[in-house]
Amino acid sequence: MGDGEEKTEEAKDKADEAKEKRPRESLLTLVPRLARFVYHVSRDPRVPWGVKGALVGLAAYLASPIDIIPDWIPAAGYLDDVLVVGFVVSYVLARVPPEVVREHWGEDVQTLERIRDLARRKGKREGDEAVH
Repeated sequence: MGDGEEKTEEAKDKADEAKEKRPRESLLTLVPRLARFVYHVSRDPRVPWGVKGALVGLAAYLASPIDIIPDWIPAAGYLDDVLVVGFVVSYVLARVPPEVVREHWGEDVQTLERIRDLARRKGKREGDEAVH
């Protein structure tokens, strides 16, 4: 193997390591971003009261020691929390005007667009299931 091939392999290895770290890093940065987003959206007068109520309900559910699936069950314990957060975020993105969402989300528009795409896909699947 030549010197150039070794450098190429090293670069590929580093890229693979970066890809493995990226989901964890993005999840770690997503949680505080979502918390700030929820705080600011809940205080914005342009946001409908129903959305604010859903956000308060979400906070109460997450703070409550009572869960649909107990947290002590391995792997499944936090699944209900993730699903509830997903449903509420999807609801918020559907009900809050896009300019308000962008204003409170911040600079990372790519992550916001990925969340919107996931919410749209979820909505389409639910719509397809309702038709059949």
